[in-house]
Amino acid sequence: MDKTKILLLDDREENLISLKAILSRDDIDIYETTSPNEALRIVWENEIAVALVDVQMPGMDGFEFAETLASNPKTKEILIVFVTAISKETTYAVRGLKSGAIDYLYKPLDPYITNAKVDALIRLSRSQKEIREKNKLLENYATIVTNSPDIIVMVEPETARILSINPSVETILGLAPQSLEDTSMLDLLVDSSNSKLKEVLIDRSYMEGQTIVIEDRFYGRLRQPLWLELRIMYKNRLLFINLHNIEKRKAYEKQLLEAQSVAEKARKMKETFLANMSHEIRTPLNGILGIANLLEATELDLSQRNLLEMLTHSSGSLLNILNDILDISKIEEGKFSIVPKTTDLRLLGKGIIDLMKFKSDEKDIELSLFVDERIPEFVSVDGMRLNQILLNLIGNALKFTDSGLVKLKMEYQGFNDGLHQIRFSVVDTGIGISKEDMQNVFSEYGQASEHTSHHYGGTGLGLTISKKLVQLMKGELQAKSELNFGSEFYFTMDMAAANEKVSEKTALVSYTALPTFSGIRILVAEDNRINALLIKKYLTTWLIETIMVENGQEAIEVLEDDEFDLIIMDTRMPVMNGFESARYIRKTLKIDTPILSLSATVLAEEVEEAYESGMNDTLSKPFQPAKLHEKIDSMLNSLY
Repeated sequence: MDKTKILLLDDREENLISLKAILSRDDIDIYETTSPNEALRIVWENEIAVALVDVQMPGMDGFEFAETLASNPKTKEILIVFVTAISKETTYAVRGLKSGAIDYLYKPLDPYITNAKVDALIRLSRSQKEIREKNKLLENYATIVTNSPDIIVMVEPETARILSINPSVETILGLAPQSLEDTSMLDLLVDSSNSKLKEVLIDRSYMEGQTIVIEDRFYGRLRQPLWLELRIMYKNRLLFINLHNIEKRKAYEKQLLEAQSVAEKARKMKETFLANMSHEIRTPLNGILGIANLLEATELDLSQRNLLEMLTHSSGSLLNILNDILDISKIEEGKFSIVPKTTDLRLLGKGIIDLMKFKSDEKDIELSLFVDERIPEFVSVDGMRLNQILLNLIGNALKFTDSGLVKLKMEYQGFNDGLHQIRFSVVDTGIGISKEDMQNVFSEYGQASEHTSHHYGGTGLGLTISKKLVQLMKGELQAKSELNFGSEFYFTMDMAAANEKVSEKTALVSYTALPTFSGIRILVAEDNRINALLIKKYLTTWLIETIMVENGQEAIEVLEDDEFDLIIMDTRMPVMNGFESARYIRKTLKIDTPILSLSATVLAEEVEEAYESGMNDTLSKPFQPAKLHEKIDSMLNSLY
């Protein structure tokens, strides 16, 4: 606690010494002087609580000194006690009290009486100071409440009766404060029966002592509903509630929800469009590639085999375009994942060069590979996506190069924090790109210029998807070029070395050379006539007894009377689709025969729905016969 400051004023030094000796203690700071003028300076500069003043002094007596203090707002609260040796007559006492003193001490001073009176005065001074501070706080609070832009109301908890409310209620709700006193706050609500405020009053959650924040609707001007935020605090058996107008915030939240709803609808429309597009293109594409597989197993002359290769190549190009569109969509939706695996970069590079060599040979362009010998034998990277990126870059380079060379380079850049930094680049001697057109190189669904689009064709998706894939792999695809002098597209990636070897890919085998299945019966539900023909051709070649139906309803009717080792079911069919059929088979028929889903879309949502409906595995169209054989073999082995 702060020390109490006491002033001793007496024109005689020996009296001051005597008083100081009596009052000296740890909780008191004593200021002493023989001069009234000096005493006035002391009280002005220090917060003096009690003054012991001699009555008879030359120049200014004690009465005049007390009157001076009482006349000034800064010093009028000082408690004055006169110390005197003169008569105790009533006239002196009255004059002293009128001048501002509250008590007398008579000389010679009794130490016990003096200390007792000073103690009482100290307590009185501290109480008065505390009262003054609280009054000041109350005045400040009253000012804040009165001028607050929010409604501030004091409420009786049991009845919700309004005890006091500030003027802001007129600004916000259009109601005069005086008209609301003694009315129930619930009467101001739009719907008191479903009110959050009413819930708080009933469950008495305010008793826990924490500020409760809720939102409720009140009637505003012209009885228009108005959202207010209520901050409720319980103190001294009363509720103090601050009501803030949140109508603008609610309107913004409504707009935000509407915008989210529109965005969600647009997203679902986009997903539906992509799913439909994927299905409508992949289904006939599966038929084209399937027929190509059937033709490949027949006797063909050289001319026919060349035509078949062109057919297969064109179908593969169409499939790549479709996959690029779907990949961009999945990246934008945040549903695309990078999966690092052990990869041999030399093998990956050689495979790309071998695959693209026919294109370079057609244009008599040199296509080469350089791999820095310092690059580790095996690294951890998403090899499939890296392969996709480099194929796109080399395909572009070959497209825009009419003579000279295209070179794929993998250069070692250094080792840092346990990772090897490798720079990948594709260099060509093609038409190049002007500075003006460079800004459009990576734009979505666009090309560097209209001239290149018309002259060379293409969708412009290759570089877009490549740039997005490189970014997902923590790199940045960049380009430098000079018009008519070729281009270089490059990026750098950090990757860890891997110890285990890469499993070699098995070569594609004709469906006629795959092992057969004896004694196996499979039910196939497929509405597309060509795809149904292909699947039946594959299965019968593998000595599988096959029953074909055109939709899920027909499949259920067959399953009610017959048993199969496996069910192959397209997801999109008329009458009853594959998902609905699978649910019926599992839940109603109680049949646990494995079901392989055939889908012409590759969207994650359809894969999830397939498993959720009770299907055991999925296969996307178009598919290689060998992949269908692998799925059948795996699902049959899981049974035995």
